[in-house]
Amino acid sequence: MAEQKDFILDLPEFAKHVAILDFLQSWHRWRGDGLLPKRAAIKLSDMPELMRGAMMLDAFAPERMIFRFAGSLYHDMYGFEFEGLNYLDITEPEVRAIRAKRLWGVVSQPAIAVWTAPGAEGVNFVGASVPLLPDDPTHPRKIMQVLVALKDMAGVSKEAWNTRRDNVVFSPHFRYLDIGAGKPDNGAEA
Repeated sequence: MAEQKDFILDLPEFAKHVAILDFLQSWHRWRGDGLLPKRAAIKLSDMPELMRGAMMLDAFAPERMIFRFAGSLYHDMYGFEFEGLNYLDITEPEVRAIRAKRLWGVVSQPAIAVWTAPGAEGVNFVGASVPLLPDDPTHPRKIMQVLVALKDMAGVSKEAWNTRRDNVVFSPHFRYLDIGAGKPDNGAEA
């Protein structure tokens, strides 16, 4: 087993948000002495204020990442339900390959990822993606993500939120954090 690494020390400046730190510290507690926590170890009570921006994916293959849960923030932003969708099917075709590499790197290495996302009317977001082991070893690994607004969203116009998008916006800043298994070497960081 790989030795755990203090990944918080490697957190890039853009991801140093109190909610992201809380989420990553919760994930660290959930994993205990192991490299990765099992899905059953997740305690949603550790992060109730973050559930609106949380999501869970089943990682079957680089081209098949299925949403099992998506918080209400995603529905509010995009105007559709995510559960059951393949993340790559709602990704613009020109960035599908890099998004697939990024997500697969989280579970295949495994590593944590931190990233930013553009938003409506100047409200930008920061997020983190963490790997989880399934409770049943015959099931796919999981990716849990949390998205946090960097600005108050109350001022965003109703028109901006009502604009339906067919694709989830792509992250312009993306970094892996080594949790003890190394970082994926797949050219996906930006």
